[in-house]
Amino acid sequence: MKNNGLRKQRDTSYSMTQRLIKTLSIEEVEKAWKQRGMNAWEELSKRMNEYVSPYVLRYMSNKYDWKRPVNKLSPIYKGVMAGTVPAAYYKHLIFEEEIENETTI
Repeated sequence: MKNNGLRKQRDTSYSMTQRLIKTLSIEEVEKAWKQRGMNAWEELSKRMNEYVSPYVLRYMSNKYDWKRPVNKLSPIYKGVMAGTVPAAYYKHLIFEEEIENETTI
């Protein structure tokens, strides 16, 4: 049977995740994600010398349950503080009141 040039697609998020961990370490990837958020793909792409999709970072942040402080200039932060957007939609972000609650405990 001829496959007409089609091939079975592999799970690229998983394979790129494994290459990132092997080359840079999970701690380095998490550190870049905490500093730059989803835009860390640019820095990681340069360090890896190959394209790292932002969706790989989303996959890793969900898989490893990473959390980072919210950027106070972002529309997400402004929406949550104004009460128009629930903070529960952004489980990967730490908002100011959560930081204050953690320090008082």
